[in-house]
Amino acid sequence: MQRARPEPRVQRAAATVDHDAPGVIVVIGSSTAAGTGPKLPENTWVERYRAYLKVQFPKFTLTNLAVGGYTTYQMQPSDYAPAGNLPKPDKNHNITAALARAPNAIIINMPTNDSNASYPAADQMANFERVTALATQNHAACWVTTSQPRNFTGDSDAVKQTKHALLLTVRDAITQKYGDHTLDFWNPFADANGNIKDQYGAGDGTHMNDDAHAVLVQKVIDAKIPEAVLTAKR
Repeated sequence: MQRARPEPRVQRAAATVDHDAPGVIVVIGSSTAAGTGPKLPENTWVERYRAYLKVQFPKFTLTNLAVGGYTTYQMQPSDYAPAGNLPKPDKNHNITAALARAPNAIIINMPTNDSNASYPAADQMANFERVTALATQNHAACWVTTSQPRNFTGDSDAVKQTKHALLLTVRDAITQKYGDHTLDFWNPFADANGNIKDQYGAGDGTHMNDDAHAVLVQKVIDAKIPEAVLTAKR
């Protein structure tokens, strides 16, 4: 009795990407994306990424709407009304402003200011979800960075512990929610306590240096954002 021969495996050809195709990427964020930390402006992760796109995807444009000190509340849609004294959306730097540029992709980098303000993790995640859902409705893919380490200099040990726990909770929630559209901005920068490792710190306990931003941009490059949006168009 002859054994049935196994069906031959059909190898699918990898989708080709047109590196000369146009595209639009918008960054929303706070001081890390705005460029605080590195000694040289061209060494920030956003500017390094802009330089990468100029070579690899020359018809892609990159717009940076990040503003130092901002939280997830400032990036909310312009018609969103937060409760009480919470920060109001900034119509020039929020998701509404980003979508006005008809982006293919949006990168959100809001790493520590919400936790520093002790905004609950559930509120932070609701803010992320509101923005990314609106982007999806407008055919813009989103990549969301995790929280980053921060030393919380000046806070008591008890407050530091609470804020570090909040950073970790949000880090894990973002990773679970956004899966392969998550950009890990926590590793390898954090020590065991959630502080910035000395070799990556800019000296203020809040921001990361030139060497750290070189690692950050590689994480963004490795996410293959232009490839993903160009392949999705087909």
